[in-house]
Amino acid sequence: MVRPRLEPIVFEGPHGPVNAHLARPINTGSAPAVLLLQEGIGVTKHLLSLAHRFADAGIAAFVPDLYSHDFARKRLTEFEVLRALPYVRAADRDALIAALPREQQESAQRVATWFQGRDTGTYFGDARAAAYYLKRHTAIDPDAIATVGFSLGGALSAQLATAGLELAAGVIFYGQGPNPAQLEQLRYPLLGHYAEHDPAITPQVAAVQSQLTAAGKEFTAHVYPGTEHGFFNESRPVYSRDAAELAFTRTISFLDAQFARVARASSFRTAVQG
Repeated sequence: MVRPRLEPIVFEGPHGPVNAHLARPINTGSAPAVLLLQEGIGVTKHLLSLAHRFADAGIAAFVPDLYSHDFARKRLTEFEVLRALPYVRAADRDALIAALPREQQESAQRVATWFQGRDTGTYFGDARAAAYYLKRHTAIDPDAIATVGFSLGGALSAQLATAGLELAAGVIFYGQGPNPAQLEQLRYPLLGHYAEHDPAITPQVAAVQSQLTAAGKEFTAHVYPGTEHGFFNESRPVYSRDAAELAFTRTISFLDAQFARVARASSFRTAVQG
């Protein structure tokens, strides 16, 4: 199979130009799309490969680089960030870094300094601008757009869901859930994928599901036994192939169902108006 082309794009966000990539299905007209939102590592080879995988499944994938304004991140390689990530998030970070081989200590410290100093205030605005960009793209069906986010991006997927956007669906991979105070703004179904061993995230899932159900919102959550935060990413030590494959299959089924739902609704509106 000829893989879809990964097209570089620059769009305007509230904080300036944002770099992005778009993978589109081969030989389609107006395609459904997912807005792929990065984990804290950034836009990685894994995420761009995933964009191709969605396009192979008939769904365009748009990947905005939420670190487009982060010059410190641009000076770090993906390998450096992946290697240092377990240390920079640990409570005893300094001791762990000091115990590394000398040639790794400086790199790990640079990653830790970048990670702590990130300007997280730009991410939501750029993610929302990316959604609006997709809505206006001539090759994308504006009624069939969903968000799929991982960790940091999972939390953004949840935030976008309660921002009043008219999208088809949202998928959260091990990210914080929607703000309970804003559930009245949630207009589309959500799907969540969570790791069993993720103490900062997974213990909250039951409460989030209860709140959404009480508010009459649709939220399906799956917890994957034996997994840890980041299990979907094959470049990380915590990768779980079986869980990742099942999560992807469930995501495609969910998206297909939601895109079919909005297509039926669009056809009904057209018939009524006609």
